[in-house]
Amino acid sequence: MKNRRQTIRSTTQYGAIAIIGKERFLINNISSEGIGVVVEGPDTFFLGQRIEAIQFPKEKLAMIFRGIVSHTSKTDRGYVCGIRFVFSGTRDYAYMEDLARKYQEDVQPPVLDSNSDRNDAPK
Repeated sequence: MKNRRQTIRSTTQYGAIAIIGKERFLINNISSEGIGVVVEGPDTFFLGQRIEAIQFPKEKLAMIFRGIVSHTSKTDRGYVCGIRFVFSGTRDYAYMEDLARKYQEDVQPPVLDSNSDRNDAPK
């Protein structure tokens, strides 16, 4: 099967949370076009289900996103539900691009400087 993904998906650090509806879910990965959250089982959400409220509680700007469930997969973290964002405008998309970039920067591994004997985080 061909990978149709158009954007870079970043695996998040343990503990990142998204609120979907009124429930909290650990974020497994995020891109500017969608999010993967850890769920209890394959039937937590159903394929094609519309999600009317996705929030990121640690962010200063309290934006609410909508999405559509695109898949549920079994992974080493349990089941992961993929939700594709449905944007209402370019402002929403730009905000999500910045948020996904932030998560990507948060999970980058340290860079080994060839002129040094120690690892330094990217500056």
